[in-house]
Amino acid sequence: MMTRRLCLLLMLVPPGCGLLHAQTLSLPAQTGQALSLAPDDWRLELQQVRSWQFGAPAQAGRRQVVVNFRVRIDNPSTIGSTNMLQVELNGQTVGLKTARRQMRLLNKPNRFAWSDPPFLTWYIPGGQWRLAYAPDFEVLTRTTYYGPEAYRFTLDVSDLIRPGGNALTFTHTGNKDIARNARSDLALVFRDLELQVREGPGVLPGEPPRPPRSRPFVCGQTRSRPFQAKARQSELIVQDTAGHQYTVTSYLGEGPPGYEGPCRWRHRREVRPEPDRGRLLVTDHFSNTSDQAIPLRLRHELRLGRSRCERVNFGGREDPSLEELNRPECPYLFLPHDGVGVGLVAYDDVLRMHGTLYFDDDRQAGGVRDDWFGLPPHGEYTMTWAVYCTATDNVFDLVNLVRRDWGVAFRLDGGYNFFEPDAILAYDDVKLKQHLDMLNISVTMSQGGWYDRKLVEAGQKNVGHGPIVAGPIYADYRQRLKAACEKLRRLRPGIKCLIYYDCWLVSGADIATQYADSLYTRADGKPRNYQPRTEFGFPIANVVPTLANTMGRETLQKIPGMILDEIGADGLYWDEIAHSFQGNADYAHPDPYTYLIDAKTGAILRPAGAPDLAAQPFKLAMMRAFLDRGAAIVGNSPPTNMTEQQIHFPRFTETDIPHHPGLASKTWLYAPISYAGWSTYHLPNVTEADFLADIREKLWNANLYLYSAPMFYHLFTHENLATYEYPITVIGLDEGVIVGQERIITLRPGRFGWPGRSWTGELLLFDRGQRMVARKPVTPGRDGCVAVELPPDGAAIVVCKR
Repeated sequence: MMTRRLCLLLMLVPPGCGLLHAQTLSLPAQTGQALSLAPDDWRLELQQVRSWQFGAPAQAGRRQVVVNFRVRIDNPSTIGSTNMLQVELNGQTVGLKTARRQMRLLNKPNRFAWSDPPFLTWYIPGGQWRLAYAPDFEVLTRTTYYGPEAYRFTLDVSDLIRPGGNALTFTHTGNKDIARNARSDLALVFRDLELQVREGPGVLPGEPPRPPRSRPFVCGQTRSRPFQAKARQSELIVQDTAGHQYTVTSYLGEGPPGYEGPCRWRHRREVRPEPDRGRLLVTDHFSNTSDQAIPLRLRHELRLGRSRCERVNFGGREDPSLEELNRPECPYLFLPHDGVGVGLVAYDDVLRMHGTLYFDDDRQAGGVRDDWFGLPPHGEYTMTWAVYCTATDNVFDLVNLVRRDWGVAFRLDGGYNFFEPDAILAYDDVKLKQHLDMLNISVTMSQGGWYDRKLVEAGQKNVGHGPIVAGPIYADYRQRLKAACEKLRRLRPGIKCLIYYDCWLVSGADIATQYADSLYTRADGKPRNYQPRTEFGFPIANVVPTLANTMGRETLQKIPGMILDEIGADGLYWDEIAHSFQGNADYAHPDPYTYLIDAKTGAILRPAGAPDLAAQPFKLAMMRAFLDRGAAIVGNSPPTNMTEQQIHFPRFTETDIPHHPGLASKTWLYAPISYAGWSTYHLPNVTEADFLADIREKLWNANLYLYSAPMFYHLFTHENLATYEYPITVIGLDEGVIVGQERIITLRPGRFGWPGRSWTGELLLFDRGQRMVARKPVTPGRDGCVAVELPPDGAAIVVCKR
């Protein structure tokens, strides 16, 4: 029987090269057949791209089409694994799941056990597949880590196949830094690359419906949805007014599943329904009745019932490939469905820090689990978490309810930017003042680490982290920082000048001995991030400062006085103020509630530390050292715990960093400020238009703007949206909208104002180039709002005058 086949053109195209060779191939139209795309064994070199173009029959959409291949990183030894393969079909990334959260990876679980961290995943959200190092295609089949499918990938691409022409592309995304660290050329070796046609259907095409970005907005709309709730043993039953029923089950226990030993702990729960606030608040009090530390593994799981989620929001991220995420800055799982939403939110320090948000698409259930929690002998701890029912399927309904309940509305007196002292001192006074005024800069921060260009010119490489910045090597640099602050204050009276410090890093020739008691340490006793050889000619290491260790003591003794008294600055710019956990425990500085627990037996293996919990007493002392003197603090990274959440000062996040996706949404539960996008200010020929687009994109992500350094000032020729964003006390967020007590900033039309409040104000309108095109007084209607129509691709700011 003759099988109808379509012509396929194979192209192997490295970057910068032409067509290597081509031959006619064909994709089977019938099920049970496969098309081999390449001979065995073929290699993909570092940063090389290979592409195959092929046709598909009209009935392909009724079949399941999978890409099969085996692959390894060619290496003499099995030293681990690295994410370095991107697969695309017709320009679309072939990730773990489709846009509708259907699984593409068919032949193995995405997650596998590891040691440090405790597990790894085959797919890295953001677009890359993890591959293992191996000398052949046999050795890894005998390991316990990867399982029998260590080399093979079977990916369902049915939804991406289109009748006619198609293009399959493999990209080696490794880089020279990885190659240098691995001491390998990182060549990828493939076998059995084929397209296989199976009985359909496969994964479904299309994306879940979303409302248009530019839909009208109305201030004061209801965010919460009423509900009824009842407690039943370990379950909570929530019934909302839209007819949905949710079951929340708590799994709490000491030891492994089926543990029948003595009960050494007590649990007391308080359930407080607040249906008018859309919140069900749960408090769990745990106490250890024994003389030994005990592990308490716990999980709070929310089941939807008959509904299905095609979108799941993990703390602001909606990547369909995400199955779980540690997100202490935004510790919520939001499940939009049937036009409404339900969320589960961790509150307390430990559950926020340890908690892994997860969602199981097969069971349509998700929640938060803690695999690290334990109690010290006779210790006690209270965990708090909540379930929210929202009026719509918009995640900002949940965000604004949590912001209200956490009390995070405080005044932000921007604008903000960075400065470099020598650039400021060399800057023409008239032009510098013009730019500071044009951009409305009220807070400026020195860049870091400490890097003295004059020392470099004199032949001395340097970068300063830790107490070394208060030492003699940086004495002249400190004087230039002082002079730059004085110049900035002279040209822009009232501006606050802050000085950079990072408490998690230390640099210098003898840090391995001088700060041995402070090093961030792995389970094997080795420093987690210690670089003995760097481009600066001396080591750099990660530390965990405490009140008792060298890094913590020296920092508190030297840094506040250096910044406030010697330099005479107005406060501290605290870089990397927060330290996420993600299972990367520190074993040299345990905190009372973090333990490495055996996943199989449930037994405590050893005490551990979540860095932000272990360092918390030091961090609070550092904050007091500045705030008690009336000094300012600005931090890089939102809070990871409720203790710091209640201490209010501006904290921002960096964005557009390739290996850290979804950073803009980390700010939503505190101060919504984003630094100029990394990908923007690293453009070779960045322009004002690039920065304006970045400002606009931040606003679409409900973030205020933080400018980059003075070397970019000359690009700005006029005021822009960010000029008028501050001061603001944020009381509400939405896509393209920031509502403050003093002003409302919007990229969407609608009705804006402060319902229930007597006010008059001013409306500012901006064109697509962010030039102000109108400025006029406004008076609200009976609903407390004014109608706003925008110029094409424009924006508006409503300013409250009274």
